[in-house]
Amino acid sequence: MTEATAKPLGKITALLADLGLEVTYAYDDLVFVQHSAFLLQFTEQPRTMELFTNSECHPGEANLMIYKIIDSFKRDGFTVVPGGHFTLTQGEEQTLEIEFV
Repeated sequence: MTEATAKPLGKITALLADLGLEVTYAYDDLVFVQHSAFLLQFTEQPRTMELFTNSECHPGEANLMIYKIIDSFKRDGFTVVPGGHFTLTQGEEQTLEIEFV
């Protein structure tokens, strides 16, 4: 992976920390935020991400935080696009299954 296509996970972590949010797990192009309340997914463009909300989150609180994330990231040159909701379920052999809804 070249520097031009590297995923800026460190910067993402810092921006979320400034909002009082924590990256709880990162894998490949997915970044789980605040114990899976939110999920950021990198796109082909390293400074553009989709933001998904856990379907179990309270809509009012989630929408407020979505606005804060989009605004904060935009000021730092990132584009965050709301991508909808996701659900997590326990899979076989201690795996998690993600379903985008």
